[in-house]
Amino acid sequence: MRIPAVPQLVLLFFLGGVFIHFLRAGALVFYSRDMSDEKGALIAEIAFLLGGTGTVWWLGLFYVQIHLANGIAAAVLLTASLALYEWARHTIRGRRFGVALGDHVPEELCESGPYRRIRHPIYLAYQVAYLAAFVAMPHWITLGTLAASVALFTFAARSDEATIGNSALAANYTEYRQRAGMFWPKISSAAPGKSTP
Repeated sequence: MRIPAVPQLVLLFFLGGVFIHFLRAGALVFYSRDMSDEKGALIAEIAFLLGGTGTVWWLGLFYVQIHLANGIAAAVLLTASLALYEWARHTIRGRRFGVALGDHVPEELCESGPYRRIRHPIYLAYQVAYLAAFVAMPHWITLGTLAASVALFTFAARSDEATIGNSALAANYTEYRQRAGMFWPKISSAAPGKSTP
């Protein structure tokens, strides 16, 4: 068994640890009547602990050496992921955003912070974290977890949007969708937060 160098161990700690942070911090901000009954919470636990933390630590400790350029690029992506996640999380704190794949609809739309331009910045942050793991360790397993995360969080975003589309916020959300991209900002000549004629 090889022992990874200290810089690789530090990067692995953060690459795997970010998924644990997503679970712990998310449990403090997302609303649920009964978190133990939320299928989205269970799916997140599996995706983050097995597909995120477990995969990163297992591959990084026993199979893959992280090259310097890959490690630097991964650290930049991981920092961007965590910054976006925390910005979005602090923006929605107290607004009763529901757990993914749930049926709870917040009382009002959020169009501040990263939500001004992106409808699902938290799901984007998750995907960027999986991308960071793949960049650090380009392996078929990390590619598979990245592809699975893109599929999962795209499905979750569409499910959340369908739930909102069947609520009292439907008309406002339709307008908001025209201004803000699902995962990437829409390019528009209008000022942010304003619809184009």
